[in-house]
Amino acid sequence: MESLATPPVSGGGCQIVCEGNLDAQLLKRVLPEELLNNVEVVPAGGVSALKSLARSLIVRRQSPVAVVMDADVIAPEKVEERLKDIEEVVVSVAANTPVKVILAVPTIEIIFFQDDSLLPQLLEYAPDQDILKLAVYQPKQALTQLISQSTQYESQSQLIEQLTNEDIEILHKTPVIQEIIQFLQSLEETANAL
Repeated sequence: MESLATPPVSGGGCQIVCEGNLDAQLLKRVLPEELLNNVEVVPAGGVSALKSLARSLIVRRQSPVAVVMDADVIAPEKVEERLKDIEEVVVSVAANTPVKVILAVPTIEIIFFQDDSLLPQLLEYAPDQDILKLAVYQPKQALTQLISQSTQYESQSQLIEQLTNEDIEILHKTPVIQEIIQFLQSLEETANAL
């Protein structure tokens, strides 16, 4: 399977470490192109691999790392607990290296459900309300069901590839994507100040 990571960065670029290939594909497609210069999007292959890879990148490269992963829970106290757990593992090796842990609650696919106009526009049909209710707790499964009912798309990967600039602008406004954008912008501002 082809790697979705961009070529290795030189000069201390940033790595965005995410759980899997679809997450990497989505982030590379949705994040603003101008912020992805000197940024490597790295799919880790699962949560435990993600923690290990993020730690390793921080120690070896001593360059900024954003960890983007699914919270897999929605209860605020559980989300906070999950965030602290990941931060303890990753930030503990960071010293002065910028590190940001960003949780998608409950999963990164929630971004497709945060603007009511997006899915009908993408799918060219109005999603069933029961599936939209499921999306609150299980957006990955809900999106899979919606794609299976679509005549437009056969997979989430195909849906991601066919996002228009207008769709991407809508997705830029979602909390998870905003948090990543803000982290990348802060790194750019710091680099420009040096």
